[in-house]
Amino acid sequence: MLVQLAIMGMCALMAVFFWRHQCSDTLQSCLATQPVTKVLTFFALSSIRPFIFTPLLFVAILGGKAFGPIWGPLLTAAGSVLSCLAVFYISRLFGKRYTKPWLRSNLPATLRFIQSQDYKLAFAARLVPFFPFDVMSLLFGVLDFRRRSVIIATFLGALPEAYLFAKLVDESDSLFNSTLHTVEVIGGCVILPLLAFEFASRKKGTGMWQLLKAVYREINYEVHINNEILKRQTFDPNRTPVLLLYGFFSSRRSVTVLEKMLTARGHQVLSFNLGGLLGTFFTRDIVETANFIDYKIKRQIERHGYKKIQIVAHSKGGLVGLWWLLKLGGSEVCDTIITMGTPYAGSTLTYIALVSPLGLLWRDVGQMRPGSPFLRALHQSEVPANLNIHCLHSTRDFVARGKKGVFRPTPATPRINSVAMNQISHFEFLYRRTVGDKVSELLLNNGSNSRTAKAEAEAAARAIASLEAGDRPVA
Repeated sequence: MLVQLAIMGMCALMAVFFWRHQCSDTLQSCLATQPVTKVLTFFALSSIRPFIFTPLLFVAILGGKAFGPIWGPLLTAAGSVLSCLAVFYISRLFGKRYTKPWLRSNLPATLRFIQSQDYKLAFAARLVPFFPFDVMSLLFGVLDFRRRSVIIATFLGALPEAYLFAKLVDESDSLFNSTLHTVEVIGGCVILPLLAFEFASRKKGTGMWQLLKAVYREINYEVHINNEILKRQTFDPNRTPVLLLYGFFSSRRSVTVLEKMLTARGHQVLSFNLGGLLGTFFTRDIVETANFIDYKIKRQIERHGYKKIQIVAHSKGGLVGLWWLLKLGGSEVCDTIITMGTPYAGSTLTYIALVSPLGLLWRDVGQMRPGSPFLRALHQSEVPANLNIHCLHSTRDFVARGKKGVFRPTPATPRINSVAMNQISHFEFLYRRTVGDKVSELLLNNGSNSRTAKAEAEAAARAIASLEAGDRPVA
């Protein structure tokens, strides 16, 4: 918290220093004197405003004083679009690589809602003064909103605030009249057209309210279904089960495709709800979760009589599984772990969360920081002689790029197998068929199943190949 307060204080000092240097006398001295140059200077200051940590209202007041109550709001709204796009394009790179694949894997109905209603969401966010302007611009990029929707919603949504502050600094008008005129403009030019458009959309079944209810139902379903361990198959104690562990802020739904692929290849698969946000999205402490799966695995062994178990883990799940194996004695009942895109060297993406309140709420973010005490302790662990560690990694994985996805203990051991799959991105490890084939091959080669299971896997593979070739399935 002290670090975060220090960062916010430095940002405030930076903003004060910049504007005092830029505006040496009065507020209007920030701008040039020639009309065209004055407008261009105003746009330039509007564009860099987010990066000097200045709120939009400052530019709105500047525009009102410099250009009057009519042109001031229009130029402020245009400048707000420029500042929004500057933040939007930077954060959109993150959204395309991480947020959109995460939503597709965990909350597909929410993704459809965002893609179809992004202009309404952006416009509503602009009208609510409690939502920080630049934070929402960042969020629009992270959620991969359409550029056109962001531009139109930002321009129209910034007009009421810009008009209000332009009227407040207009010395020829009273405070009461300024507020009344602003309410009239917002109601007549913004709220009524928006309500009419929403009414027409609801009649077609595509209104924001209907789709928002679908999002609520999906998240509610996720919370309930992830807090129930469903018995999807009859477990055979003579066959070694494969435990799937998913990654940070994901739910059990994210491993559904991988579970189906491994089941079709003859493996016996199970998964646990790892808990976290809403009891569903995995944000729990890594060590705490390792103790949790230690308890769950022991219960499963007592209930079904397994002799051993295998682990396939994605991203943060690999850290959980490896901690259980190396620190909690899990290698006594597990001789194989396959990790996919696990950030063994940490992930620089964690710094984004560490300078925000998320770093205070979720301890696992700090544990995945490069050079964290947790990662140092993990790498200093001795690997048992019976344990095989397979690390699937990719240069296209921006969470654990390339060799950062390979476990490197001290001292080194030949029990670690580095498997490069450079055509796979971070979330594609969860559903690409080539990944399913490779994982199945590694499990079978390590003797994770009996001869019967191997025969079932080979038969399933032949059936899949025949279907792909267009042949009729053979019983």
